Amino acid sequence: MTRRVPWLAAIVGVGGLSACAQGVAGRAGGEAERPGWRLVWGDEFEGAALDPAKWRVEDAALIKNNELQYYSPDEVYLEHGCLVLRSRERGMGGRSYTSGLVDTRHRFSQAFGRFEVRAQLPKGRGVWPAHWMLPEDHPAWPPELDIMELLGHEPDVVYQTQHWGVWPNNAHEGRPMRGPDFSEEFHTFAMEWSPERVDWFVDDRLQFSSTREVPTIPFYLILNTAVGGDWPGNPDATTVLPQYHRIEYVRVYAKEGAAPTLSLVHPNGSIALEPAGGLLRAGDEVTALAKPDFGFRFSGWEAPPEGSTIAGATIRFRADGPQTIVARFEPDPDLPELLSRGAPASASSSESADLGPANAVDGIMGTRWSSSFAVPQDLTIDLGAPARVELVRIRWENAHPAIFDLQASLDGEAWTLVQRVRKADASEDRLDGPLAPARYLRLHCTERATPWGVSVWEFEAFGHRVAEEPGER
Repeated sequence: MTRRVPWLAAIVGVGGLSACAQGVAGRAGGEAERPGWRLVWGDEFEGAALDPAKWRVEDAALIKNNELQYYSPDEVYLEHGCLVLRSRERGMGGRSYTSGLVDTRHRFSQAFGRFEVRAQLPKGRGVWPAHWMLPEDHPAWPPELDIMELLGHEPDVVYQTQHWGVWPNNAHEGRPMRGPDFSEEFHTFAMEWSPERVDWFVDDRLQFSSTREVPTIPFYLILNTAVGGDWPGNPDATTVLPQYHRIEYVRVYAKEGAAPTLSLVHPNGSIALEPAGGLLRAGDEVTALAKPDFGFRFSGWEAPPEGSTIAGATIRFRADGPQTIVARFEPDPDLPELLSRGAPASASSSESADLGPANAVDGIMGTRWSSSFAVPQDLTIDLGAPARVELVRIRWENAHPAIFDLQASLDGEAWTLVQRVRKADASEDRLDGPLAPARYLRLHCTERATPWGVSVWEFEAFGHRVAEEPGER
């Protein structure tokens, strides 16, 4: 989500009713049926709590666009049949504001179709609500599809945009739309995406179309309200907080009679496709592999397409119109132990005293280790005793390395290369084992991806302690 203001289209949208204020009986969204489309996924937010099989709730001080919020789970809740993302002035995790973010990553993704969100938006300088999409399985930004963004000091303007290219040589195309004050009533924001074009709508009225660099891989949904940042600016004395981003429903459709499209439902895991992406022809043979998140295991395919061939976590079928592929995962009872939590940690340097290496093993996503602005840099953890490490997970802050090595040692002096990784983005890396028994693990970062140093939210090692031999001390 970056700044772009090409021009304003003076088109007035059609308002909705304040369904959250009126309760479920006063819902304004209408029926989910849409002629020519098949509803494949959605949420009407009618339960007592948000469905964790559909939504992941962020809990972190994300480093993006110089924003000021900590995304806290307690700012995400259901009320009167709506999802609410609340933004407040409240200190948490080194930030001065808290807000809410939910997404469908590792739960639901789809290439092509209609993606529709009905919402009443917050306002105020520095308040930045958005409904947007990122690729489910892609190593770098862009691409990005923005169904809707709004800058709170201009509550009558929404932005609808797509991004492409290879950073830093990336580009975007979009068009702002001027309408009513979108904080006063509910409005429907939608995007229709086909292999040839992307169309954006407000209250079912076409606002903008693009045929440039249309993506063809599955994307997941993100709903959030940022506070502050490079594009909206920061809150000031005119900003009234708390603000509420109320979402009446989210609905995702597949086009009837169009080229075959796949809707992928995969709570607590992901689905890898061959051929990759979502661009299929009728009759194509498709192979899907279910890949569980760490801590889960594959438990089966739900209602597989007719004529499918299933071999464990792999399913093969023939593409035939819109199809929904559902993989189920369950908690893994044989989950390895988290060995690194609270372990002694050391680093080659620290940017400041409050950004020391102990922050990378404290289990708190709001604290981090950050190095000085140079390479090479090392972050080392001592597991206390030899262990067979099954998996290492590194959760990077925005200042991440372009190249790093995972190294292992029994004595902290002789190091063995486990794996070398070339990174394209921040987020996280998962390195699978098992490793030979090791007591020490080290991240050796040799090339920076940003002008800063290297920064890690959490350095986690999972595995099993190596049993002592009888009589050994």
